[in-house]
Amino acid sequence: MRGVNAQAAAVLEQRMQDTFGVSHHEYVRAENDRSPVPNAYLNNAIRVVERSGVVAQLHKWHVPASNAGRKPDISWHAVLVLFLLHIQMGIGAQYQAIANTIMYHLTSEQFDLLGIAHHEGDDAAWYHRLWRAADRMMDVIDPYPVQHNKRLTGTEYKVFIERINSDDGAEQVNLKLARLDQIMESLVHASVRMLPKDIWDRYAGNLAIDATLVETGGGLNPMDPELKRGNADPFAGRYRRGGDHDGSGASTDKSGYELENGVMVWNKPGENTEFPYLTTCVGMHQPGRLIGHGAKLVASHERLGFAGGLLLADRAYNNEKPENFQIPLRMSGWQLVIDYRITDLGLQTSYKDLILVDGNWFVTWMPDHLIQASKNYHTQIPDPDRPGKTKRLLDEDTYTNYIKARQKYRMTPKGQPDKDGFQRFTYPEPGSYMAIDRATGRKTKPTIRGSITIPIDAGGKNPAIKHLQKYAYDTPEYAKHYGMRSLVESSHNLLKEPKREDLTNTSKRPKRGFAFQYLIATLVVVSSNLRRIVRFFEATARRQSQHTPDTRTRRRRTAAGTPLERARARLSSTAPPA
Repeated sequence: MRGVNAQAAAVLEQRMQDTFGVSHHEYVRAENDRSPVPNAYLNNAIRVVERSGVVAQLHKWHVPASNAGRKPDISWHAVLVLFLLHIQMGIGAQYQAIANTIMYHLTSEQFDLLGIAHHEGDDAAWYHRLWRAADRMMDVIDPYPVQHNKRLTGTEYKVFIERINSDDGAEQVNLKLARLDQIMESLVHASVRMLPKDIWDRYAGNLAIDATLVETGGGLNPMDPELKRGNADPFAGRYRRGGDHDGSGASTDKSGYELENGVMVWNKPGENTEFPYLTTCVGMHQPGRLIGHGAKLVASHERLGFAGGLLLADRAYNNEKPENFQIPLRMSGWQLVIDYRITDLGLQTSYKDLILVDGNWFVTWMPDHLIQASKNYHTQIPDPDRPGKTKRLLDEDTYTNYIKARQKYRMTPKGQPDKDGFQRFTYPEPGSYMAIDRATGRKTKPTIRGSITIPIDAGGKNPAIKHLQKYAYDTPEYAKHYGMRSLVESSHNLLKEPKREDLTNTSKRPKRGFAFQYLIATLVVVSSNLRRIVRFFEATARRQSQHTPDTRTRRRRTAAGTPLERARARLSSTAPPA
């Protein structure tokens, strides 16, 4: 590998062997080779599927109509492996391409590895065998079973909705949604557990969450439920850029779903060499239907062994009801680093002699111009010097000074929130700030010292928990930590790399339906995680080479004159995270 010395190359090689069971050379060749099927990618896919345990779980849920009949030509294990194999190869879950691989590119040994029967037949026969096997598997976990070879009429769609909303239908929908989430979590967690334990142990658990569009092929479904569907997937929602992403009926809307995901975040700003930023949790829903999904993502992440940390999220999550997002996270020990809508800036609520401003507690004697600083800065007004243009109500320099001046009034948190979400805060020292009686606007002399414990329900009908966050808004400390949210956006870009996982390409996810789109999007995440681990190994090798010169010494020889064998570099083997 170019730019890597012998010592770093040995470490890289050991990492690759321990984690993936192949050499670095084999892996690089797999990225540039299409025939025969790369063993590196095949081994990856088999390891993830087997370590996830999903096949055994699928069979546990499956209730066969009869024990009669022959064994399927292609097992569910093989279906999942083939899907993941082809996603790694940049081909996607295209049934015809997979059938061609089975027909023309698999070796006899690879047939045996996959457990596929050596039957005769052309690529069309293998296409139908794969289709039948995948359909049988999806029946076990599909919450919205419906025909996907036609667009439902308004009447047919109405019957479909009534069926899934009936008591029995809703029970089945919830059951299979839970199954889907469990399967997807197991696959993602299996890819995360490929990371060597010594690297995983460096990660403290901070998380950034966000969603990205998983577009589906076909037209847009109409807003009116009584009209004929515009897409063969009647459940596909409408997505729009900006706002809450819930399609408004515009021609610029896109058909699809939103993939929710949580991505590992550095333990502190600027720390970018300790571990790769892998996706640890996923979810999927119709665009704009966010309720409860943020908390579900975090719960999935916690099942990797974490209890609290920093959670970075945009304003879409903060707009949820506290009982669906902020309260459960606070009770689990998480502290938010979030953004706000302009209408949420400024004074948010009060508790005793404290006020909550932009997510932080301050003493009530803080002057009004400091309280309104963020709202005024983010408010646009007509610019009299430039007709048709706008300017900020508060200029940047003044705003920066106001944010600094706020710190004298800020309550200082003591430790972490307790198991009930309560937290203790210390008052600023009286006399260290100019106190204003907000009722009269006159100076006053507060004497309160010491500390106060603020309950999780502080604020009453307008609870503080709705807006509470760890760092003072728009301070340098806040900016550095919130800036790490870019990792989840960078993660989305990696998922969409055209020559790699290519999530934006609908032709690589040709089958219709929520369950299939969710499965393939998750396998795209898994494939990207594996690729990120390899890239991290390579980057680490380059850094090690820069700091450790390649010191070649003369090899000692035996009495017969033959060189002694070199000692092999050893590292701890791959182990699952705690």
